[in-house]
Amino acid sequence: MTGLISAVPALLEMKSEINEWLELKRSQVPLPFYGSFDIRDAGWKAVVVDSNAFPAGFNNISEDDYELLSHGIHDWFQKCGKLPNRLLIWPESHTRNPNYMANISVIGALLKDIEFEVLIGSDILNSQTIHTSKGDIDLAHVEVGNQSVTADGKPIDMILLNSDLSEGPLEISGVNITPPNHMGWHSRSKCQHFEHVSDLVHELGDLVGIDPWLIGPWGFISKGRCLEDIQCRERLAGEIQEGLDFISSKYEEHGINSKPALFVKNDRGTYGLGILRVESPDEILNLSNRKMNRLAYAKGGVSAEDFLLQEAVPTYLKSFDSVFEPVGYGVNGRVSSWFHRSNQKYGVLDNLNTPSTRFILDSDLSPEAESLVIGRRWLHTLVAEISMIAMGREMQSHDSSDSEL
Repeated sequence: MTGLISAVPALLEMKSEINEWLELKRSQVPLPFYGSFDIRDAGWKAVVVDSNAFPAGFNNISEDDYELLSHGIHDWFQKCGKLPNRLLIWPESHTRNPNYMANISVIGALLKDIEFEVLIGSDILNSQTIHTSKGDIDLAHVEVGNQSVTADGKPIDMILLNSDLSEGPLEISGVNITPPNHMGWHSRSKCQHFEHVSDLVHELGDLVGIDPWLIGPWGFISKGRCLEDIQCRERLAGEIQEGLDFISSKYEEHGINSKPALFVKNDRGTYGLGILRVESPDEILNLSNRKMNRLAYAKGGVSAEDFLLQEAVPTYLKSFDSVFEPVGYGVNGRVSSWFHRSNQKYGVLDNLNTPSTRFILDSDLSPEAESLVIGRRWLHTLVAEISMIAMGREMQSHDSSDSEL
């Protein structure tokens, strides 16, 4: 087995050139306020397999990272120009999820040293106090008008979104919204994100002299696949076979002894919904009603229309009796905080974004696993920051298309 194992020395040898390249790429795009990135490290390949423009797990990060993240947030606002007087954190509506609300509490804490007033709430949440493991949250009374938004009777200048907008954009004008509306799952596409990632890793591969496949997942968008129609499933099965054949050729090229697999994902899905792993096109052709419904379902009951076929990358990271995958959290274009999804019920190829998954820090890992993951941290940070730059390109592409109308 070779792959990334033989490419790491080339990456490390050109570390300063890579850092300069990252800085250049950051300077060319609007940097996302924040983001989170799921990493799969197979040893012979390390990639981001999912990115979230509205990260909902700040409650899982170490409190030791708060200061660094706060500095990054401060830098982001300094680049904005005029600071808002009053900022409103706009959360999801599921206030009964204690972990999610703890996430909101931490976001509020990270903003506390900024010199403006920070409020929390939305027009569908009642004014109330919510107790969380990370501190109490006082939800403001929010009203949305034609050209303004008020919180507790006074106008706000900016909305910080922490809602993925699966059911549609905020119908609000006259107030700056970040991340912008179009980064919500009502319009954002996983495939478009990974197309930007692919462009970046190919550029980096040329710079360093490595196969870009080693730091970027293979993916393909399958549009308009009505799963209940056998002809649609047959076309999808053909695309799955093409993907499996490509991955097989890469395994052979790099001397990897593993069976290729794909994840079929809702192209606009979130929270681990709308995902199915397949190792053969026959699995789609013979899809049970239960699996068909699970694959087609997304948050808010929205049915999937387009699917992302994405290479299933195994994890070789294990701690005690559990497999795990790193999750990076970043602000202002830099990823600086990490925790891990860990699950002893699942295997190296399984989706770990499940209810039974535990969220742990480096210090919770076995000594061997902690040493290994810290030794790979620069590599994980590299692929995560490439994905954060790709988010910036998504925002830039949308802005460019609007200006052309």
